[in-house]
Amino acid sequence: MQLRFTPLALLLVGFAATMAARAQDPLDDVYGHAVHAYYRGDVARAQELLDQAIAAGSKDPRAYYYRGLCLSALGGDTSAGMADFQTAADLEINGQKVVNVGKALERVQGAARCAIESVRRSARLASRDKYLQMQRARYEESRRAPAVAPRDSDVPPTPVPAANDPFAPGLDLNKGTPTPMPESNKPTAPATNDPFGDAPGDSNKDEPPASDDPFGGSSAPPASDDPFGGN
Repeated sequence: MQLRFTPLALLLVGFAATMAARAQDPLDDVYGHAVHAYYRGDVARAQELLDQAIAAGSKDPRAYYYRGLCLSALGGDTSAGMADFQTAADLEINGQKVVNVGKALERVQGAARCAIESVRRSARLASRDKYLQMQRARYEESRRAPAVAPRDSDVPPTPVPAANDPFAPGLDLNKGTPTPMPESNKPTAPATNDPFGDAPGDSNKDEPPASDDPFGGSSAPPASDDPFGGN
């Protein structure tokens, strides 16, 4: 897929690049030129540029690390740059200018790199000890601080009066018990109104006669009508 850029898009990209270049810290530009001079072997020029950046107020730890490297290279001993290494480590811990120091020192090897890492490690340990001391001081101060009076929100609520407490001791639990209603004196309906009741003295009124009982006993049929009877 081929990308096509309109003239307007190209103009916007160029404008953004110009604004980014203008927004860059000029001390960063001086530091960049110093690093290029150091790696092409012009250590004296690199130190001169770094002196200018530091004198202008640079708080970049990389500038101090590389100036220490320049001093070590020109003096023939890493001890010549130890003061700058220490300043750089302190600036790195304080974080006044956050930069990727490890990336900047990737190409630095040998005794100079070992000296730098030793200083950085000591600075980190010192920073940790300082932090722990501050924590202990705050803890001791909080222990010695006088007790603070409770705020209004910390005051416990007023207890409920016994008269309004349903669980107060000695409370008459029968208070307010409803009175049972008296039994009704309404007369009982007469037996004659019972649809399933029997009238007095007429208990056998609905009894079928014996002659109509299909299961009742009856006299034997005449012999002439018996198909199995004897002649």
